[in-house]
Amino acid sequence: MRVIRHVWILFLVGALGACASPPVPKEQYFRLIAAAPQTTFAHPFDGPIQVSPFAAEGVLAERPLLFTANEGRKLEQRNYAYWTDAPPQMLRDQVIAYLQTAGVAPDVVPTELRIAAKYQIKGVLRRLEQEIGTSPGAMISIDLSLIEQDTDRLIFSQNYSAKKSTPDESIDAAADALNSGLNDILAAFLADLAKAR
Repeated sequence: MRVIRHVWILFLVGALGACASPPVPKEQYFRLIAAAPQTTFAHPFDGPIQVSPFAAEGVLAERPLLFTANEGRKLEQRNYAYWTDAPPQMLRDQVIAYLQTAGVAPDVVPTELRIAAKYQIKGVLRRLEQEIGTSPGAMISIDLSLIEQDTDRLIFSQNYSAKKSTPDESIDAAADALNSGLNDILAAFLADLAKAR
């Protein structure tokens, strides 16, 4: 009788163990960080540049990382994987830091400082997502415009996009690819600023 009771207890413990749910994944946080520019600006702009808060629609403005399996037509949020700040804020901060390091103007500052700036940069985040499926990768797309403040003259406006492949569908690989794409975009933007100068 005692043996049967032990066998029955072992069976119940095994059955309960099989029904236990897997552990909840830990939360992860990621940053977008641009590498320093390869070159400094040869002929800086003749006045300060303000950078406005970037715009983004819907889920693009939220902190969870996004992924898509059908070229961006349907987006889903990653559970337990977040940006450290809202993407529009992170991107604007990186643009400011990048342009300051490149020496494009005497000052490159956020609009919140309310200095008398000669130029303004506006940005709109269009895409920032991991792509999963047969060709894993990541896509980042930003509209950037340069405006002369006094006259409201649009000097130029351009969409900058970068699509990067990844070795797998891991979130770490996607974050690395998005950072690489951001570096490509900022280098292209810096080149366009030099032409506009």
